[in-house]
Amino acid sequence: MKLIQQLLFILFINLGFGQDYREASIIFNDSSSIQGFAEIKDNAIYFKVKQEDKADKWSYDFAKGLVFSGYGYSEKFEYVEFEHSKPKLLQVVEEGNVNLYRYAKAHYRGRNTNLPIGKLPSDEDVVWTMSEAFYVKRKSEPYAIDIEFSFNLRAKKYFGDCKKVVERINNKKFTKENIKDMVFFYNEYCASDDE
Repeated sequence: MKLIQQLLFILFINLGFGQDYREASIIFNDSSSIQGFAEIKDNAIYFKVKQEDKADKWSYDFAKGLVFSGYGYSEKFEYVEFEHSKPKLLQVVEEGNVNLYRYAKAHYRGRNTNLPIGKLPSDEDVVWTMSEAFYVKRKSEPYAIDIEFSFNLRAKKYFGDCKKVVERINNKKFTKENIKDMVFFYNEYCASDDE
């Protein structure tokens, strides 16, 4: 019993003190921004100006989004509105005439139960799966839509103003497995397509 208590204590210390927030800029609804450190948890932005500060919680009521920076690249997240639900904080994958957003979530599946005899369970034995969903939205539209659900029907209707995209959907060159390529193609070749 004492060993379990010690292990739990070590786990909580690592979780509590081992999580450094990433460099980021929070973007407010009035388009102003502040640089500092942030993390995303449960559809909220936790932001602090200095690493040693206590984080404040921000939601879509005041914040438009967040840009993580560092290591030579950046990741942008925005609150995106949906017709029948509250705004969600989604990763911006592509910006253009049509914006592409990604929602990813890790799911705990349990522990690997096929351990060799004599091996104690460890963090390496935890099994996780990742699910993701993609949404599209034009700047002129109030709400994002799920482009994966009934992909052929929705994609042909949504991108119907570009014959090149519709042809590629019909020829199975664009499927729900390569939605990113389809939106990149649309923004590059069809944004001003008058066909």
